[in-house]
Amino acid sequence: MKTIITACGVAALLLATPAMAESMSGTAKEVPNNKATGQVAATHGSLDPAVAKMTAAQLKGKDVYGSDGKDIAEIEGIVRKGGQTFAVIDVDHIADISDKDVVLPLERLHMKDKRLTVDMTENELKGLESWQKGKYEDVKGALR
Repeated sequence: MKTIITACGVAALLLATPAMAESMSGTAKEVPNNKATGQVAATHGSLDPAVAKMTAAQLKGKDVYGSDGKDIAEIEGIVRKGGQTFAVIDVDHIADISDKDVVLPLERLHMKDKRLTVDMTENELKGLESWQKGKYEDVKGALR
């Protein structure tokens, strides 16, 4: 009798685990490791599917267009900190000489047609946290 009760209890736990995981609120969902495909992945927020298909190398050097439709920045690189992935954004965007690089959570970027866009102005970008060498882990290739 104890064996049957134990087996039923184990089966109930196994069946309930996926439902419990889905119902957890306020926590970030893990995204599968995409190193084999070279795709971008993030663990916070909702990543644009078109951006998620890109690698760090594909994102580097891309122009970023602001909410006004103007070319306002360029992606210098991709970094990670605390399980979150960021784009290092050059907001000066002048002749590869930059004194103002900021970090932008990758989920803030979206693809519209063939343009990488952000719902921010250039001044709003300049107000973001500055990129500091050594504070972030550099990401090469796949972003996860």
